Amino acid sequence: MRTRPLLPIALSLLALTVASCGGDDDSEATAETPTVTEATVTEATVATTDTMADDMTAPDTVAMEDMTTGTGADAPMEASVEIADFAFGPAEITIAAGGTVTWTNTDNQAHTATSSGNFDTGAIDPDATASVTFDEPGTYTYICSFHPFMTGTITVV
Repeated sequence: MRTRPLLPIALSLLALTVASCGGDDDSEATAETPTVTEATVTEATVATTDTMADDMTAPDTVAMEDMTTGTGADAPMEASVEIADFAFGPAEITIAAGGTVTWTNTDNQAHTATSSGNFDTGAIDPDATASVTFDEPGTYTYICSFHPFMTGTITVV
C-alpha cells in the first residue's frame, strides 16, 4: 500500500506545525501597562483623574448631536468620548478652539488616545478618564496605541 509511507511524513509535518505554534505566552501576561500622571502635549493640555484636584467636577455632558457637528461659534467647548467594546464613541466629534475632550474608559483594559505629534493621553485605566484641551483649529486623527484598530477624529473649529 502506498498510504503507509505517507503516514509518517504527515505525522512529522503535523508535529512540526504544532510545535511551531507554541511560544512564550508569559511575556504578554507579565507586561506592565505604563501609567502616566502628567504628560507634555503639543498644542493641547492633558489632565487625568490622577492629576485632577479633589474639588474638581467632571464636565457637563454634551448631547450627541452637539458633539458630532458644529462650526465656529456653535461648536461645543466640551465633549465626551466613551471607550467601550474596544471603540471610541462617538468616533468623530467637532469642538470649538479652546475646547476640551474627555475620554472615559469603560472597558476592562487600559487604552490611550494618541495623535502622533499632537497629543497623547497616556494609559487610561479602566473606569478612569483623561482630558485634552485643543487650542489650535485643525483635524486631529487619533488611535489607541495599545489597539491601533481603534480610531477617532476630532475637528477643532
